[in-house]
Amino acid sequence: MNYTVIPKSIVTFQTGNSKPVDVYVWATIKCCSNHKTNISHVTKEKLSLLTGLDERTIRRVIKRLKDAGWLTVQTIVKEDADRGFIKRNSYYIKSANKDYFFLDNSFFRKNYPAKIAGFLLLLKAVCLNNNDTVQWSNSQIAKAVGLSRNTVTVLLNECRRLGLIKAIEKGYELTAGCFINSAVRKTAAGIYKEICEFCKSKGAIPPNWDKRAMSVLLTKYNSINLSASEPITITYQLNERCKTLPEKVSLPYFIKALDMQKQYRKVIERDKQDKEDFKGFEF
Repeated sequence: MNYTVIPKSIVTFQTGNSKPVDVYVWATIKCCSNHKTNISHVTKEKLSLLTGLDERTIRRVIKRLKDAGWLTVQTIVKEDADRGFIKRNSYYIKSANKDYFFLDNSFFRKNYPAKIAGFLLLLKAVCLNNNDTVQWSNSQIAKAVGLSRNTVTVLLNECRRLGLIKAIEKGYELTAGCFINSAVRKTAAGIYKEICEFCKSKGAIPPNWDKRAMSVLLTKYNSINLSASEPITITYQLNERCKTLPEKVSLPYFIKALDMQKQYRKVIERDKQDKEDFKGFEF
């Protein structure tokens, strides 16, 4: 694959002030893993080359990630003809089952400083509705990503200097160009078609279009050119959760099957509030 799936839960990393660096190293290991097994055999030498960090720092980061539960590390000893006995690590990575974004693997070839690269991933994790906009103050961003306000202000300024973000009204827009590559985006029509095809395969009548339900589904399922065997696709999830279907179904039926009722209720409540706010006005 030419992209890496990054869970938004990276904001919960509990690794202290080194969090941006740790996030970037973790993402790099994930990039170098088998996307089906989530197992990586990447060497410390390669990690050092990819991240720009020395091997001593890499070892420290791996220990923090291991202690925090974000990596399971298995070490084996091999005999090398030239170097004698050497240690090799295999890394078992937590899978991203929900709330994730796509990162183009070209990101790892940009040679951004590790702290900046990791911070950029944290910013993406708190963007609104899978877009590239963070409409928060520096203090709010700091709270969301789990860093001090001073640290966030310094990193934001550096990202602006490097042209990776730009200031907008009430926040920032990410301009690095490595997130949600167009090749892995799915339009509303595409998602709807996929659901309809699933219904037909189960002998059910496809549901009517529902704008509110689709807006919720698209916050999570928005990828194209992926095999239906990939856990992050809507077809895979529906096959797992809906072994049979009633003769007639609605899009809210799938909202419930995919455990997205909370998001759906928020959309409905917001629409009701909007109608109440404009009650009595003529358009």
